[in-house]
Amino acid sequence: MNELRRIFSLCLLLLLVSCQSVQVNDSSHITEVEVVTALQKNGVNLVEAEFPQSVFGSKLRNVKPRAYELSEKPFFIFEFETEIEREKGIEEFVENTATMELVSASTFEKRNILIFYVHELDINSDSVPFEKEIRKALDDISEG
Repeated sequence: MNELRRIFSLCLLLLLVSCQSVQVNDSSHITEVEVVTALQKNGVNLVEAEFPQSVFGSKLRNVKPRAYELSEKPFFIFEFETEIEREKGIEEFVENTATMELVSASTFEKRNILIFYVHELDINSDSVPFEKEIRKALDDISEG
């Protein structure tokens, strides 16, 4: 009978431990501050700004982006909790703008980060200012 009680106690303990939520330090998560720092190191100087009427600056998945100017053009950085949330945010943006005619913008993604750079250049333009520097800055952020 005593052994049955131990087995039951052990099973109960395992059940409680398995149901407990555990905070995991996800080293793959990138912060907006890390992105801005990497961009600055690559010569992309952002200035904080506000663009209240821009569809690119709308909340996605309840995440409001930080708004900046890059050479007087809107630049938005979304910091999602996870990469999956970022992907869902992109889907939401596509759905929300499906019937709109948008100005030209470049989209950059890295793990949980989404960036819209609204350069307004011709869609077929081969040289979008700062595009290479932005890609390099994102590539320079170490993999978690």
